[in-house]
Amino acid sequence: EMSPPSCDGPTPLSIVDLCPSLEKCHEMESVWESPVDRPAPIRGMYRQSSNQGEPRQFAKRHSSVEVVKEWFRRRSSSVKYDAESGRKMTWVEAYTGRIAKPAHAYLRWNLVFTFIILVMLTSAFWLPFIPVVGSASLEICLAVLVILHLLWLAGMINAMSYTYRLIAHKKRRAQRDVKVPINDHLKHLVGICLYKEPIQLMVDTVESIAVQPRASEKISVVVGMEAGTPDRIEKELELQRVFGKRFERFMVTTHPKGLPGDIAGKCSNINYAMRTAVKMLREDKKYPQFEKGDATQLLITTGDCDSIFGEGYFEALEEDFTKTPEEKRDHTVWQSPLFYAINLHNSPFFVRVTGLLRAFFMMGYLIPWNINTMSIFSLTLELYEAGGYTHPGYQMEDIIALIRWSLAVRRQCTIKCIPVATLSGPTSGHSYVNEWYEWARQIRRWTIGAAEVFHYFAVKARSLPFFSALGFSAKFIFYYGFLLCIGQIYGILAPIVTPLMMPLSVNGSSDGLLVSAQLFTWITLGFLGLSYLEMAAVFIVNRVAEQTFPGGRRDDTPHWRSFFHWIGSVPTILMYCLVELFAFLEVTVRGKSVCSHSASKKDQLVALPPSQNKVYPI
Repeated sequence: EMSPPSCDGPTPLSIVDLCPSLEKCHEMESVWESPVDRPAPIRGMYRQSSNQGEPRQFAKRHSSVEVVKEWFRRRSSSVKYDAESGRKMTWVEAYTGRIAKPAHAYLRWNLVFTFIILVMLTSAFWLPFIPVVGSASLEICLAVLVILHLLWLAGMINAMSYTYRLIAHKKRRAQRDVKVPINDHLKHLVGICLYKEPIQLMVDTVESIAVQPRASEKISVVVGMEAGTPDRIEKELELQRVFGKRFERFMVTTHPKGLPGDIAGKCSNINYAMRTAVKMLREDKKYPQFEKGDATQLLITTGDCDSIFGEGYFEALEEDFTKTPEEKRDHTVWQSPLFYAINLHNSPFFVRVTGLLRAFFMMGYLIPWNINTMSIFSLTLELYEAGGYTHPGYQMEDIIALIRWSLAVRRQCTIKCIPVATLSGPTSGHSYVNEWYEWARQIRRWTIGAAEVFHYFAVKARSLPFFSALGFSAKFIFYYGFLLCIGQIYGILAPIVTPLMMPLSVNGSSDGLLVSAQLFTWITLGFLGLSYLEMAAVFIVNRVAEQTFPGGRRDDTPHWRSFFHWIGSVPTILMYCLVELFAFLEVTVRGKSVCSHSASKKDQLVALPPSQNKVYPI
């Protein structure tokens, strides 16, 4: 690794300075007869150094997006065009894996995350014994609880605001008041992965894309399968039969086993699928993005195989993309509010409450606070490539994505809401016990993925502006550490333990400086009641938003059953927090070895006849 040569003043780096080997490729253009004869370019040539000692420090002066655009501008001036049609003859290297950087299996930055969580959680035990501040332990405990509930209030306001936007957009579209310009220069590439999920789930997902306006003219779809997908050939043939002619391009890829640097999971699968799809589009002489003199913009969208795209998703995306200033498009990601409502009425109370909470948290925190994307989101091809597609060595593709793109542009990327509701499926199982197991396993996977992403962010944070990195880390720790992990545990543990520790402290008094022990007890009981009011708001927001669900779908849970689910909502949050706490401790003890993707079962999400529907008592 070499640093740029020192000079008297800052000198802009050209693309030749970054990669001298490109000049050699440029000189060889005259002897290229066909794409087959072209030499393979250096993988990641705008991000990595070669044996010629090209500098890797250039990103401090130029964002990766700028470098990618400069490379394509230079490359487009040297490629050859078909003599008859005038279309580009483009050749792109196939993805064959990556060289994984050496990393310690145990000494990772997620240890700091776990330390912060444990210090906060155990403060109820040791805070009364700290000199000076020990006598104010009750007041400190109440202050922490007040802050947590104020943050809940902020989330409620955000969620209600986004719900209003969903309803308003739905009404505008019903009245045909949504004026979307004819953006023929905008094209879409949608990537979805399939492993062991039922093929009918994938058919429903792709069908929700196929019914979008002008899908056959503007939308290309790639389905990424794993080499180990059961009945892979039969599934590929079925998808090609049903959707082969309903999109501008429809592609199915197979992610090979054992690629260097890849771990099993959606990250590596979607990384391979999207790279392969972009390669195929660039080599397709009939694809309009690469016509001579054309300025077509390709927008990338990713989704899950158990997702239902809302009506007019791509129209709303194009409308907001057009309104967004051009200088902001390269650091903007578009996210649709996601509701875990597919067959939700058949789920037990802990699965349904978790699904309602995740939809609420997305509109309350993830989108407005720019924490991370989730499942279905869109961005420009330039930003996607500048961020290196997705990281195949991590398991949580959507959580890590925003960090990689922010690193590419050297600033915090902005998440903008697409006012179209999309649907996803909750965890599912074939029995009540199996539902519980799948629910806990999914939470554990999310938590371990978040811990790994925090390690990745801590390693890369120095490449971001200081205040951007500081703000993102604070929001990330609050959401994944306090809100999802220890918030409810602290809310129950601290009011019980802190008064018990006070008489054992140096002062020997059970009362605080301003609050007596009895008053403290009544206030904390009031906070418990406030938690139920907050959960009532979660139920109401999801119920009101149902009118915006695609295809007229609704959560058909009866009101009497919802009432029992509301009673069990606070215990559900407590169980959720306990599973997250266990997962953080597990990744702390076992290290990198637990960071693998274990796909959740989706069999029970397939729509069944009413006579075969299984509904749990509670």
